[in-house]
Amino acid sequence: MPSQYKQKQYYKLRREWKENKTEYNDLKFAFDKICIEFAHSITSFCDEHDLGDPFSKTVESPQNVRGLSSSSKSFFRKIVISTHPDKSLKNSKKKEKIYTQATAAKKAGNLQELYDVGRELSISPDLDSITLEDLDSLQHNINEIKNKILKIKNSYAWVWFHSNSSKRNEIFLDFIDFHSK
Repeated sequence: MPSQYKQKQYYKLRREWKENKTEYNDLKFAFDKICIEFAHSITSFCDEHDLGDPFSKTVESPQNVRGLSSSSKSFFRKIVISTHPDKSLKNSKKKEKIYTQATAAKKAGNLQELYDVGRELSISPDLDSITLEDLDSLQHNINEIKNKILKIKNSYAWVWFHSNSSKRNEIFLDFIDFHSK
């Protein structure tokens, strides 16, 4: 029987993950379209004002990769046994997609995503084997998705899109100034 604390924390973190993941997916869908509009608009603005290419410099951000605990690795193994292309012939396209998602989640150290993939196969984590390290990992995944949400909401494109037309040129100039350094 898992400790009540770990069980409550698990369900609380999974609920929080689901809420934040839904918000992120909704924002990301809109943000992708906003970025296209922003890119076209700032390129036109720069052409009109002879300011050069605003996207000549790009900055790559490093990924934060965490490993999985041994209990999480056994959960991953359950998914692999059910979906590995060499082991499963039924619904091979769907299972191959799930296998790929599980592998990506494991490589990224994203336990929340791994649990989501397991849910697609009706595989639930063994609450008896969930460790405090797993709970910390789940919280870390939530913090990462919250940071992605903040990054979108604080981006030039998002702020530009939600600004009035008189403020938009100012945002373009700030963007150009920031990226020319």
